[in-house]
Formats: sequence, structure tokens, C-alpha cells
Amino acid sequence: MPNCQNSNERLFGGAVVLEVADGCADVKPLESEWLALAAGTSKGFDFNPNSVTSDADDGGGYVETIITNSDFTISFEGEVRKKDKLDQYGIGKFITYFAGQLKAKGQPGIWVRMDYGPVEFIGYMNVTALSSDGGTNDIVTFSTEFKVGDASTIEVNETDAQIVTPLAFSRDLPATKTATEDNDVVWDVEVTGGRLPYSYKWFYGSVLIDTSVNPTAATATLVNRAVTSASAGSYHCEVTDKTGAKITSVTSVLTVSA
Repeated sequence: MPNCQNSNERLFGGAVVLEVADGCADVKPLESEWLALAAGTSKGFDFNPNSVTSDADDGGGYVETIITNSDFTISFEGEVRKKDKLDQYGIGKFITYFAGQLKAKGQPGIWVRMDYGPVEFIGYMNVTALSSDGGTNDIVTFSTEFKVGDASTIEVNETDAQIVTPLAFSRDLPATKTATEDNDVVWDVEVTGGRLPYSYKWFYGSVLIDTSVNPTAATATLVNRAVTSASAGSYHCEVTDKTGAKITSVTSVLTVSA
């Protein structure tokens, strides 16, 4: 059967995904750390702009309004499950975390991300509402709300709703490389496709090269300064994009001569 690409010009509820991730405001979560909160029935946002109006009479008869700030809010409603799914953050963990933070006199802060059509909302937010409802013959539901916990983390990004070109190397490593002692050796790769930004990891054999020792190991170009016979061996690069897609380069074998 043909594998046809769907084109959904209209936005429907199931396409609005709300995810959360543990952590503090100073470190943005990795892609692998984001999890859907729970089985959702309703999701939404409200910028709640605060404004002031001018009473001056030189506006041509119209009152002028100025937006001063925004009480940005994300809301979510979902169904309670006896056992949370492994691929979800889960309402059980969510309630336990909220109650624990209150008991410790801390702030119930959590990273929140919501894809909404062509845009993505992301930021470190506080849980400002958490309640539940359900009769004896009803499915039990819960409702929660998030407000900004750290304004510097709030992002509203455009997302590419089109098909993304698969992550691939436009320039890979050579199979072999030779050098003489005390000279520098440079490896570099170029990547296309996937979603920006890319992250790079370089390996010597199976060992990850420490970026605190060689900062270039976090970039697309690895530089080995003044190589010695101990530098000989195999090298390869691992590239990961924003979605977590990963590709590995050709293994390049370095030979060092005196």
C-alpha cells in the first residue's frame, strides 16, 4: 500500500501536544527528557496581556492602549489513569512533585513545551492550578495550569510543518589519514537535513573525547594538536539534531610516523 504523506491544513486537538520535563530554569532540557504530561482532553494558552490606556485628548478621538506585559498562561486538562504510561510524565508523578515542593516551601517549577500548529511555546513555568473532578459513573479528569516561572526562558518559535529532510553527512570523514609527529591533524564533517541545532561528539576508538581537554570535540571540526604515536588510531563523529535524530560518520584511521 502507498505510504502517503498527510496534509492537515486544519488544526485539530490531537495535534496540540503538551510536554513537560524536570529540571531547573538555568538548564534547558535535552530532547530525550521531554515527556507528554498525560492523556489530554483539552489544551490551550492565553497571553493575558496587561495594558494601560491614555486619557490624552490629542489622539483624534480614540483612546490609545499600550501593552505593558503579559500574564502568559498554559492550561491543560486530562484523564486520570490508574497506571501512567511509561512514555508519559504521568499524573501520579506530577501530583507528587507538586505536593513535595509545597511541603518543602519551594516553587513547583517545571519545563513546559506545547506545539501549537506552526509555533512552539517553551519555558520554565510554575504550576498555578491543579484540581480533579469525577463522579461515580464518570471518567476521573484533572485540570492544571502553568504560569511563567522564569521570564528569560520563554520562547515562541516557528516550527517547520513540512517534511524534514533526513539528517545526513554532506561531507564525511576519509577512511584513512596520515601525519608526522608534532604536526596538527584536522578532521571535519558537514551535515544537512534534520532540525537545527546540531550537537557533535567525537570519539577516539570507543572513548568519547573530553571537551574540557579538547574543546574542538564539541564542534564540527576536531583538531588534534602536535600529534604523537599515541594519537594513532581510529576516530569518528556522532551528530545529533534537535529532535534526537543521530548519525555516525565513517571511522577514520590515523597513522602517525616519526
